[in-house]
Amino acid sequence: MRPLIPLFAGWLAVTTGFGRLEPSTLKQAFADDFVVGVAVAGLSSLTAAERELIVRHFGVITPGTHFKPVHLQPQEGRFTFEQADTLVGFAQANGLAVIGHTLVWHDATPDWFFRDGDQPASRELLLRRLRDHIHAVVGHFRGRVKGWDVVNEGISDKPEEYLRPNKWQQMIGDDYIAKAFGYAHEADPGAELYFNDYGGEHSLKREKTIRLIRELQAQGVRVDGIGIQLHLQLDRMAFADIEKSIAAFHALGAKVMITELDVDLVERKVWGADTTQHENPTDSNLGWAVAPPEMLQRQAEQYAELFRIFRRQHAAVDRVTVWHLHDGKSWLNNWPVKGRTNHPLLFDRSLQPKPAFHAILSVAREPKP
Repeated sequence: MRPLIPLFAGWLAVTTGFGRLEPSTLKQAFADDFVVGVAVAGLSSLTAAERELIVRHFGVITPGTHFKPVHLQPQEGRFTFEQADTLVGFAQANGLAVIGHTLVWHDATPDWFFRDGDQPASRELLLRRLRDHIHAVVGHFRGRVKGWDVVNEGISDKPEEYLRPNKWQQMIGDDYIAKAFGYAHEADPGAELYFNDYGGEHSLKREKTIRLIRELQAQGVRVDGIGIQLHLQLDRMAFADIEKSIAAFHALGAKVMITELDVDLVERKVWGADTTQHENPTDSNLGWAVAPPEMLQRQAEQYAELFRIFRRQHAAVDRVTVWHLHDGKSWLNNWPVKGRTNHPLLFDRSLQPKPAFHAILSVAREPKP
């Protein structure tokens, strides 16, 4: 008798009249639709069991920490690639692609970029530093990183503003985005280049993002993909708007990536992922050691509906990345309130699949849209 394919190989025998094998891992389940990815803080923080879970279920890794400017160039001209190199080596050894996150952001950037001694840096000095940083980082990983979040969170949340008024925009001008994409293309013409932001599923930021991409395209700037982060809250999902944004961004000729997916179970007033916003702890926003089963069920149903949308839009959606591996690693345990106990992901703190995981796999078995 021929032995069953072992579970770790990615397939699980199911009871059917034809002895059919069904996919039991995320990357196999959606292999015909899009790549499923995961964000990780760094390799040193992962146990052997966590590493095994990553390799089994995911096809691409986004380093959530070690590619940011504050980690790669904490002082001008002093680059610290060791931890990033270790993570990329792990990915290569296990057949995982790598997404570089991120080259330009208003956060996690050391202040020396913006200073010239006791004075603010000039536009010319800041552009030179921006180019030097991007060339050094992208050049270092040339051929080893599939694509880069070139600019992260560059659109303003305010109706009256277009671009976020961060130091890059204020000291260089609106063209800092075009410059960053140009420098990244120079450093590695073979890497894909993305614009990544939260809130793109809502009409306000959708229209601003469309405006930005069209302006860049009119200047001859290459933008390969648009990332929609999708940091969502339970029972507050605008499914129709999410699908509308995916279709609208794809119509620009760009790939669409779901780049930072999670579904927050704990009450919070702020939306999106603006890390400058915080809340005071209350009885309702610190979470629970054990999530209420009825909430986990609603979470599962809403994750399933999201993946139905992604499958329906598979011609547009190139990648779906969950923002960290399991509930214990989620950034939502400490934002917008320190000390939360949150349950926003597909695996629990014991690395066991949650109802949301099983619901997503069931979507993969539904007839093709």
